[in-house]
Amino acid sequence: MLAKLTQDIAYAFRVLRKTPGFTITAVLVIALGAGAVTTIYSAANALLLRPIPGVRDPGALVQIQRTLEDGRGTLSASYPYTQLLRDQVRSLSGVSGWTSAQLNVGVGNTHTPATGMLVTANYFDVLGVSPELGRFFVPAEDSGASAHPVAVISHGFWQRMLGGDPGVVGRVINVNGTPLTVVGVAPPDFDGTLPVVRMDLWAPLMMQPELRPGAGRLTSRNAGWLELFGRLRPGVSRESAQAEVATVTRNDATTAGLSKEFSRFTGATVSPLTPLPPELYRPVLAFFAVLFAIATLVLLIASVNVAGMLLARGIGRRRELAVRAALGAGRRRLISQLITETLVLYGAGAVGGIAIAYGGARLLEHVPLPADIPLALHLAPDARVLAFALGIALVAGLAFGLAPAVRATRSDLATGLRGDTAGSGSNRSRMRTVLVTGQVALSLLLLVSAGLFMRALQRGQHVDLGMDVNGVATAELNLTIAGYDSASGSRAFDGLARSLHALPGVSAVGYARLLPLSGNSMSYDMRIDGYTPQHDVTGHGTVDVAANVVDSGYFAAIHMPLVSGRSFNASDNATTPRVALVNQAFVHRYWPGTSALGRAIYMDSVRYTVVGVMHDAKYQSLAEPPTPHVFLATAQTWEGDRLLLVRTAGDPAALAPTIRRLVAQAIPNAATPQPTTLAAVTSFALLPQRVAAGVTGLLGLVGLVLAAVGLYGVISYSMSQRTREFGIRMALGANRQSVLGLVLGEGLRLVGLGTGIGLLLAFGVTRFLRPFLFGVSPLDPLTLAGMTCALAAIALLASYIPARRAASADPASVLRLE
Repeated sequence: MLAKLTQDIAYAFRVLRKTPGFTITAVLVIALGAGAVTTIYSAANALLLRPIPGVRDPGALVQIQRTLEDGRGTLSASYPYTQLLRDQVRSLSGVSGWTSAQLNVGVGNTHTPATGMLVTANYFDVLGVSPELGRFFVPAEDSGASAHPVAVISHGFWQRMLGGDPGVVGRVINVNGTPLTVVGVAPPDFDGTLPVVRMDLWAPLMMQPELRPGAGRLTSRNAGWLELFGRLRPGVSRESAQAEVATVTRNDATTAGLSKEFSRFTGATVSPLTPLPPELYRPVLAFFAVLFAIATLVLLIASVNVAGMLLARGIGRRRELAVRAALGAGRRRLISQLITETLVLYGAGAVGGIAIAYGGARLLEHVPLPADIPLALHLAPDARVLAFALGIALVAGLAFGLAPAVRATRSDLATGLRGDTAGSGSNRSRMRTVLVTGQVALSLLLLVSAGLFMRALQRGQHVDLGMDVNGVATAELNLTIAGYDSASGSRAFDGLARSLHALPGVSAVGYARLLPLSGNSMSYDMRIDGYTPQHDVTGHGTVDVAANVVDSGYFAAIHMPLVSGRSFNASDNATTPRVALVNQAFVHRYWPGTSALGRAIYMDSVRYTVVGVMHDAKYQSLAEPPTPHVFLATAQTWEGDRLLLVRTAGDPAALAPTIRRLVAQAIPNAATPQPTTLAAVTSFALLPQRVAAGVTGLLGLVGLVLAAVGLYGVISYSMSQRTREFGIRMALGANRQSVLGLVLGEGLRLVGLGTGIGLLLAFGVTRFLRPFLFGVSPLDPLTLAGMTCALAAIALLASYIPARRAASADPASVLRLE
């Protein structure tokens, strides 16, 4: 068996070398299709499937979340809950918690922003990671008994900021104004439990009051701020661990001291630990599923194209196959040989596809994303991707190589020995028709998908946001981690605002806790005067309402209109009664038909009087309906972590150096900000549509080219087989126009049939794209008509070229050759 396979492979290489034009063309076509699928799979593998790098036995690591009893709705953990699971759950050998933290790290006279984690002392132990230098945390540092605050730094931070200093262990760095002693360096292949984000530093959870202030958060049972993971004991299933965690959670929910809101979370889920946060995993998975399906269309179009080439080649090899059959080769042996040749082609194409995937992954890694956190994307193919590429090539080669092989070996022995290849028979004609029709149908489906995403992107760019995000520069500032309190921080913020106001062309300067359409959100439980919730899930008569903490300059900077009342002013400060602004949707939801001015809302028993109503806007997504929103005053709610907004008449991006200089003057201890534009930040809302439009547009172009080449090849081959027929027609009086019309008609019939099937496929398939289409109908008539016309035009050109050549033939020369 092995000897025959080796013989077939060697013979396949010899045969394919004799026809380099066919071989190179087929391999390139397969490489395009395989490269499209492999690139998408490689990115999905890196973000969704690849285990956490640098850890021991990643399959035993699990994510732990509190949920409602029905499994929906998740809640982050408190530190006491983390301790409870660690002490009582026996199916897990360890339970660890972490929370992210934006840090300001001082090394010498340089202050730089950094991304870090506050973690329990067993964090590295549960993950099974060993330090490259020094040590990791010890239990004493988890209990707060250690007298010296410590930190572990990443390998990248060690190289980038500390020059790879071999004596780094024991060195003191300043983090958020607190001296921390470096006790260890993580290995180079470890980026933490969130590897898509570049991690710089880990500190013990007990450093939370200094590095991420929040009164009582460590001891409070009614605080959700930690992400939990654990390690399964050998032989324990995730289902068993989930049942035990759920039991402990349910018992904890009935004990005294837990608020009604937190006591509702009586269930738990234990799922595999993935590189993405759980709340992003499903949406990203659905998005990649769509892209993968579209890339698969390209592979199918390429494979149909190659199948057509193999069918035509098989007809040309009828004499060779007949000779081999006459010498004793059975039909099964001939089919085996032809399939081996096809698999060699697909194997070579898979290698080309892997090369395309490597290049595509490198390009995707360097695509700028509108994110305010440093990403660490490693999308290059690994062994899993290589196996996938070869596997998909094997499957496609067998699926699309079998039929041409069977057709090629079905001819009559005597006919084959005579070398009669003038006709291909009705069966082969029907098969060519099926192949061309399939290519056109799949190409139309691909083009319609690309068109829908482009229409969604176009519509999203013209949505009324309720504000103007153009002409605004923005930068993140964190004075809390720079050591400022509310009094000194407010003075620093005010001084920076005055300096920026004095710049030529600057018309407004404001601050906010959150930027609109940035992907970040914040909400509060509020008791609303005169409103009783129909379904009071909290038990306190409160509702959860989205909120932001801003100043009056914020509304001026983004041109958000005031509908009634007033905005915040200088009289709204920490010593005066609390005030709030609401939007129109808030009024319509909770106080319909009445004025909101003077009405009250309560948060933690503190009264806020509504003094103004703002125009509705988009806060979280471009597709969201008008949503209730509350604005609180920065002067009354101290927030050291603020986002600066500066409206300028010039290019906002050009303000970046000036903003950095003025921040260094007004806030000397602050980390150097990285200014960007508000337009760039809000473009995050259209990121799925941008990526999908770009990817499907490129794949659609590839599919269209492949379909055009396939149609051209089939018609050209058909014309070469009918040369004698056309010569006779023209000798009997047919003119060039009639021959041209005959050939074009046949091509257009194929295109028409394929287009009809493609439209039927589009009607059934594109409805699955609805979540990403942003208000564009999956049956958008403009897209359907436009893409159908584009495909028809390309198909007409692909048919016209061989038709024109056939109509230009000299009948006397043709008949003389025959």
